[in-house]
Amino acid sequence: MSVNVDYLIEPLRLTLGDLNPDSYRYMDEWLMTALIASVRSLARRWSSKYFISDTGTVERNADFADFEFDEASGVIQEKDERIIVVNAAIIILIGSLENAAWNLGSWRDSEIAYSNIETGRAKKDILDRLTNELDSYLKSPAKRLVGSSKVTFEVD
Repeated sequence: MSVNVDYLIEPLRLTLGDLNPDSYRYMDEWLMTALIASVRSLARRWSSKYFISDTGTVERNADFADFEFDEASGVIQEKDERIIVVNAAIIILIGSLENAAWNLGSWRDSEIAYSNIETGRAKKDILDRLTNELDSYLKSPAKRLVGSSKVTFEVD
C-alpha cells in the first residue's frame, strides 16, 4: 500500500506561516517536492523506514519492524507526520535563506538608512528552532555512537 504526501501540505503551510490563500508564498508543487525530499532525506535517520516510489508516493519498508500500527491505520505513522513536515520546512527555509542571502545588506546616506539584515537573522532563528525540534524527535546520525562488535580469536 502507498500514499501520496499531499495531505501534509496544509500542516507544512501552517509551519511555514504561509496561511493566506490569496497570496501564498509557496506553490503546492514546491511544497510537494519538499515533502518528498523530506522523506528521502530522513531515510538515513530512520534506517529507510519509508520508500518513495517513482510516482512520488510513500510506501513502508517491509523489512523495518518498528511500526507501532499496521498499514490499515495509515502508511505514514501519525507520529512521523510532524517529523516529515518539520524537515520539509527546513528544506524550504534553507532554500529561501540561501536565495535571500544574495539580497541582504544595508546602506546609508546622509538622510536615509536601509537594512534588511534583521530579516535574514529572523529567518535563521526560525530555521534553528525547526532544526532543534527535528533533533528533539530524532537524533542526528552524526550524534550517535557506532555500535560495538565482538570478535573472538582462536589461539592454536
